[in-house]
Amino acid sequence: MNAPQTATTIRQPSTANLMIDADDRDFAAYPSPWDFQIYKKQSLFNGFFTRIGATEVVLEWNKPNVVDNSTLEFTLSVGGVETVLLASFGDAFYTVAEVLNAAVKSLNTQTTAGRFTVETLDGLSGINDASGNITAVGGTLADKMNFVITGSGFTFPDSPDLRPYRYLDFVSNQLTYNQSVKDATSNLRDQSVLVRWYFSFDNPTPSDEYGFPILMGYQPFYLRRIFSPPKQIAWESNMPVGQVGFQVYGNDGLIVPGTFGSWLMTLQISEN
Repeated sequence: MNAPQTATTIRQPSTANLMIDADDRDFAAYPSPWDFQIYKKQSLFNGFFTRIGATEVVLEWNKPNVVDNSTLEFTLSVGGVETVLLASFGDAFYTVAEVLNAAVKSLNTQTTAGRFTVETLDGLSGINDASGNITAVGGTLADKMNFVITGSGFTFPDSPDLRPYRYLDFVSNQLTYNQSVKDATSNLRDQSVLVRWYFSFDNPTPSDEYGFPILMGYQPFYLRRIFSPPKQIAWESNMPVGQVGFQVYGNDGLIVPGTFGSWLMTLQISEN
């Protein structure tokens, strides 16, 4: 007679969440939500887990996309005489249409009223000079507006991009240093990341009054993104999650400056 067999209970791997809120930092020591350390009397997380993954991020963004007294300098040629007119922009959120309207308003206060207008010619919206010829557009905002000059007093933005960043990288070297497979990027400044936030909407992008897309960052936004599946970060099972730091880098390879905005992140901790 065969002896009765005892069933073996199989326990499913456990998961837990580690929630990060940039507003939990010590504001006096770390005024910026884009570069701070989290300190607690005990470890942030203890347990025999082997993987960490960022499952969601909430980005609370309220930094104007036009900053630092941005300018547009229009060089005009009338009867062989060149004149430079300056349009200045205060720190604010602008769409492309709003930049065009503000530039025209500024130009008309410096010359004959109504001389400059925003017009649409052959399907292209831009600035028209009724009595002269725009020969060049410079200034700190010129590269983002990317003006093309037709040579007939009309200049228009060609694929303008007023976004403050094309992407943000959320970094925590204390959480990624155990990775044996390191991240890579086409950027000259490589670093391991938790997640990359692309400044691009999931849904079709709305347009401004002249048909230019209103891209992410042209207005304040509070958005949540889920990363499924998240990037899996290997972790040594006998190591707790101690005091950790977080930095947020822009596509320029630099930590985001300033003390504006905030962010939240959920990290999933799992046993396998």
